[in-house]
Amino acid sequence: MPLRGVVFSPMSHGRLHLLGDAAHLISPMSAEGMSLALHDADVLARAIVRQVQKNDPSLLADYSDTCLHHTWERQASAVRITQTMYDSGDPTYEGEFRKQIARKELETMLEPLTAPHPAA
Repeated sequence: MPLRGVVFSPMSHGRLHLLGDAAHLISPMSAEGMSLALHDADVLARAIVRQVQKNDPSLLADYSDTCLHHTWERQASAVRITQTMYDSGDPTYEGEFRKQIARKELETMLEPLTAPHPAA
């Protein structure tokens, strides 16, 4: 089963604002789905509060662009992770060269998590 993302753009139309899975689906390989939904909810909540408290619709008007920028960053990362995970274990996919490149990409992605901490 292919793992792919879907993004609906724009995420707003009039007074309708999509968020979370209603606005975008992301590969589960990236573990970003809930994070994206919470980001959307935070941006939308702040925009609604600004509209109600200050009668300022600017954040609501920018909601879609703000969220789409963040969403596309996460989608790009998810595609990279998914491709790397799929390619790394199958040397017949594109040969030994691609296998080694995929493994190095995985190591690089995990490097910040596995890098030794400086002595205190």
